[in-house]
Amino acid sequence: MVQAQVPEVSARRELPENRSLRQSIRYSGRKASRAKSEIRRVEILEATLRIAARDGLRGIKHRAVAREAGVPLAATTYYFRDIHELISDSFMLFAEKARDNLDSFYDTIHLVLDTIPAQTLRRGGAQRRELASRLSVISTAYLYDQFTRRREQVLAEQVFLLEALRDDRLAGLARNYREAWTAGLRQILERLDSPAPARDAALLVNVTLGMGYDSLLNGREVDYSVLAATVEQVIGLVLACPAD
Repeated sequence: MVQAQVPEVSARRELPENRSLRQSIRYSGRKASRAKSEIRRVEILEATLRIAARDGLRGIKHRAVAREAGVPLAATTYYFRDIHELISDSFMLFAEKARDNLDSFYDTIHLVLDTIPAQTLRRGGAQRRELASRLSVISTAYLYDQFTRRREQVLAEQVFLLEALRDDRLAGLARNYREAWTAGLRQILERLDSPAPARDAALLVNVTLGMGYDSLLNGREVDYSVLAATVEQVIGLVLACPAD
């Protein structure tokens, strides 16, 4: 077993890419001046995300969003001048929530690595296989939660990233969103002595996106054992200690 050390409490690691994503999240719609108004604005955006996940972006209309949010039609047109502003701001809300979710996951991984002996963090180090298994368990639990309990968010992610290919106004945020995701992994892989952390981080992001797509195609049933085996195999390859 990997020997644990008492971790030092450390501040969340803020990367330039994370700051870039944070700075790029700028809402275009009318700003809410009161707490009650802000709640309604967020409710409208969350309703827009639900419609995007269920019907795609073509289903986002002021009337449909108002009905989904349970607000008067005038409320959607008050906060958002047109459909693009509504779509853009809903992507902003999605990116903001996804960033916080990813940050929590990365923080968990860093806390685990803080307890691991230096020789195990090096390629070829003792107990490297046990470390890979431990990281696989944490990653599998995270992805299983994403593909089941947060399935709607995974679907919305696929919808928005696809739309960003056609809409230059969304493309910048999509690039920053992906780079923040990749940068967090790159920092972890650097700690794990990867010889090519940027390449491996991009590989993990691409594999995860593909797994998310497959989970959506296969419906709501996700086989935990199959997911765990896949995650362990990928992490083992990246850490140069493939599963048996």
